[in-house]
Amino acid sequence: MHSVVPQQRIIETFEFEPFPEAVGVTILTFEDLGAGRTRLTSRDVYPSVESRDAALASGMEYGVVEGYQRLDDLLARL
Repeated sequence: MHSVVPQQRIIETFEFEPFPEAVGVTILTFEDLGAGRTRLTSRDVYPSVESRDAALASGMEYGVVEGYQRLDDLLARL
């Protein structure tokens, strides 16, 4: 973790395994929508267009979507 602002933002670095030299940054922001709802926005920043394109070409977006679907399912049960 680079920084955490409770209930507002998390900034972290990540290493995309097939390209260890391309360390990226993820910025997660949380927006209170009221009524117990929160909007999560995630932005990934890559060190180059090539590393971004390689990450997208790897299919990683499907894993991200699956992870958020599983989170939705878990939260619905709480």
